[in-house]
Amino acid sequence: MEMTGCTRVLIIQESHTTQKYQELVERLKHIGGQKLGRHVVHCRFFNRKLLTEGYTNQRMYMLRMSQNEELVYAVLVNERARNLGGSMNGAEQSTEQRMLLEYGLEGANILQQSEIYASKLDGQFEGVRYAVGDFNVSICAFMSRNNIPRGIVVEIQYSPCYEFPAVETLFDEFIQMLAPNTTIRKPINNLTAYYQSVGLSSVYSLKHTALQYVEAFNILRKLDK
Repeated sequence: MEMTGCTRVLIIQESHTTQKYQELVERLKHIGGQKLGRHVVHCRFFNRKLLTEGYTNQRMYMLRMSQNEELVYAVLVNERARNLGGSMNGAEQSTEQRMLLEYGLEGANILQQSEIYASKLDGQFEGVRYAVGDFNVSICAFMSRNNIPRGIVVEIQYSPCYEFPAVETLFDEFIQMLAPNTTIRKPINNLTAYYQSVGLSSVYSLKHTALQYVEAFNILRKLDK
């Protein structure tokens, strides 16, 4: 597993997405950011054609990042309903199980061409990447239908640190400096618990970042209806 600096992915929802995007890029330049190049993350959402017995929803997300275009990450989500203990009205609560897989391009193509899942939606995070001291910061607009920006994602990577949650406060301070008086949404609130549920260690890798982008995609795609 290739290590990378700890990363936090954050969502900014503004009514004037393009204007806010430009403001954030100018802010990065103002605080001394050095442009590294383009940053692109592509995500595709699938539904399982035939549900496995006992599950109410089964879906798959496939994600490819410009940090390493030779790798594709597949996140399988299996959802089942269970009765709440002691419920008098038969109320149910859904539980989700996640599995993260890493493929080369050939393996990913085979998975996509299988008859198990049907493609439903494509989305792309596209923008620029800057270096600011020990931080690498990407500002991306999210686009799906009609190539209209639907939100902004900020990816903050702190290169000297490879373990969570040691730098969570540092990320909070950085985003407040970059985007003061802005509503910020975290796709995953408790990263440590989330990573443990998927079986990832505390040593950070691109797999950890991929999961954050999948959750950001899942939030923004629902706003794009």
